[in-house]
Amino acid sequence: RNKLFHCCFKSFLADIFKNKKDKIIYIGKAKDLNKRVRSYFQKRNNSDFINYKPSIFFEKINKIDYIVTDSEVEALILESSLIKKNRPKYNVELKDDKSYPFIAITENEKFPRVFLTRNRNLKGARYFGPYTNVRAARKVLEVLRKTFKIRDCRKSRPGKNNNMPCLNYHINLCSAPCVGKISEDDYKKNIEYINLFLKGRDNSIKKRIMDSIEKLSKEKRYEEAAELKEKLESIGKLYQNQKIIVGGEDTWDILGFSKKNDMAAISYFSYRAGELALVNNFLVDNINYMEPADIISGFMLKYYKGINNMPSIIYIPMEISGISSLEKWLKKEKGRKIKVKVPKSGDKKRIMGMAGRNASLYLEKKRFEKDTGHSKAYKDLIKLQKILSLNSIPRRMECYDISNLGQSFPVGSMVVFEDGNAKKENYRHFKVKYTKGQDDYRMIEEVLKRRLRYLEGASLDIENSFYIKPDLIIIDGGKGQFSTASNILKGRGLEDIDLISIAKKEEKVFCEKYPQGISLNLDENYMRIIIKIRDEAHRFAVTYHRKLRGKHMTSSIFDHIKGIGEKKKKYIMQSIKNTDELKSSSLEKLMNIKGINYKDAKNIYNFLHR
Repeated sequence: RNKLFHCCFKSFLADIFKNKKDKIIYIGKAKDLNKRVRSYFQKRNNSDFINYKPSIFFEKINKIDYIVTDSEVEALILESSLIKKNRPKYNVELKDDKSYPFIAITENEKFPRVFLTRNRNLKGARYFGPYTNVRAARKVLEVLRKTFKIRDCRKSRPGKNNNMPCLNYHINLCSAPCVGKISEDDYKKNIEYINLFLKGRDNSIKKRIMDSIEKLSKEKRYEEAAELKEKLESIGKLYQNQKIIVGGEDTWDILGFSKKNDMAAISYFSYRAGELALVNNFLVDNINYMEPADIISGFMLKYYKGINNMPSIIYIPMEISGISSLEKWLKKEKGRKIKVKVPKSGDKKRIMGMAGRNASLYLEKKRFEKDTGHSKAYKDLIKLQKILSLNSIPRRMECYDISNLGQSFPVGSMVVFEDGNAKKENYRHFKVKYTKGQDDYRMIEEVLKRRLRYLEGASLDIENSFYIKPDLIIIDGGKGQFSTASNILKGRGLEDIDLISIAKKEEKVFCEKYPQGISLNLDENYMRIIIKIRDEAHRFAVTYHRKLRGKHMTSSIFDHIKGIGEKKKKYIMQSIKNTDELKSSSLEKLMNIKGINYKDAKNIYNFLHR
C-alpha cells in the first residue's frame, strides 16, 4: 500500500485544491504531489515569497484531489480542460480587449453550414480566424458559398417545412441538399475544400480539383468537369485578391509581455503569409505571486485551446520550463507540430521588442484607468462579488422583469449593464407567448429559456446580444422567482452564470449564499447599481406593455370609426388613459379633445354606445 502511494505521488498528476465548501480554488499539475503540497506550507523568506501563492490561499486548502496521468502532456491537457470548466479563483484569468469574428463550420451536422460568428461556444463547430477585416471576411465567405453552393439556411437541418427548394437553388447559389439534389458525400467534399482553403492549403485544393476534372473528363462527364473548372478559377482569384487567408509555412505568433505589481499584459501579434494579420491585447489577473514564465505558459494553455488554424511557430519573450511539453500538448491538441521559440536576433527579435512595448503601453493605460477611477463601478462590483460569494466579478449583468395587467399583454424585458452602466443597444423585449393566465413563475421560465437557448448556438445572428454570456442574471422578484431561474440554469448546465433576485417591497436579495434572502445596506454603491438595473428592467417592461396595450386599443376601436385617422388617434390617446375612460366620456368631453370637432365626437360617441 505504501509503495503504491509513493508511486502515485511520483507520477504525472493533475492536482485539484478545494476549500471547506468542497469548491475548487486551484488546479495545477505536478510530477511529485508530495513536494508540491509541502511547498505551500513550508516557511519562506522575503526573497522567494513572490514565487508562492498568497498565505490566504493555503489557509483555504481543505482537501486535495488528484488524477494520475501517463505523461506530462496528458497532465497539461487535463489541467487546461479542468480550468476551463471550473474557473478556479487562483488560476490565471483573461480579459479580452476586443472581439473579432471567426468563420465557423458545423461539422457535426449532416449537411454542415459555413458562417461568420463571434460566438465560439457553438457545439460541434470548427473555427477559423479571428479576422480583423470583417468586410473582407464576409466577401471570402460569399465567394466560397457561390463557388461550392453551400446552404445558408440557419437551421441545423436544411430546407423549409414544405420540402421545396428555396430561391437560392433556382438561382444556382445552393446545391439543395434538403431535397436530395446532392449526396451527403459530395456535399461534404465541398466542405472539405472550404476547410483546406481556410487553412491556407491552396495547392491541396488545386490538386484535388484538377484530379477530379481529369477523372470526369475521362468519363466524358464534361458539364461536371466544366463546373469544377469554374470553381478552380474562383479560388485562384480569391487568393490573389484577399489578405486575410491564414495558414501556410510562413506563419507565426509573437507574444509580448509586461508585468507591474498585481497586473500583467500580453500583446498578441499574429503574422499570416508574412503580413501582420491581427494585434490583440490581454489583461491577465491573479498574478501577484506568479513568475512571468508561469503567466505566459498559463496564457498559452488557455488561449490556444480554442484556436484551430494555428501558426507554425509561437515566439515567446523568455525561456520557460517545459517548452517541450508545451509543444507536445500543442501537437496532440492540433494534430501537427508547432514550435515554441524565443527569438534571438533579426526581424523576429525586433518585432518582439515592438510587441513588448505595446504590452507596456496597454498595461499603463489600464493601470491609469484603475488608479483614476475610470470605471468607478468596478470596485463596487468586486465588493458585490465578495458579499454574495459570486463566481466572478459581475461586469456584464442582465436583469429580467415581467409586466402584465391581469391576463392582458404579458411581456418580459431584458436590460443589460456593463461595468455599472446601461448598454441600451443590448436591451430586448419579449412577448409572452406560451404561458396562460397570470403566472409570474412560468412567465419568467419562458423568457429565460428563450434567452438562454442562444448560448447553445440556436441562431447564427452574430450581432445578437443573446450570444454574449452574462456574468450575473438578476430577476425582479423574490424567493420563488429565484428558485425558478436557478432550476433553469442548472437544467441547461449554466451554473457558472451567477444568479440573484431582488424583491421590490423589502429590497431583499436572494442568492445561492442566502437562499432565504438578505437585507443589504441600501446606501452602498453596489446596492444602488442593483436597484438601478432592477428599476430600469421594470421601466422597460412597463413601457413595452403600455405600447402593446395602446396599439390594441387604437386598432380595435378607432379603426372602425369614420373620420378618425392616425393624427386624431394620437390626440385621443394623449387625453384618454384607457378604453373604460373612453366609453364613459360624454359628448362634451370628447369635443374638448384637441383636434376633435363635433362630428368626430358624435361618431365616436355613437360607435361606443350603439
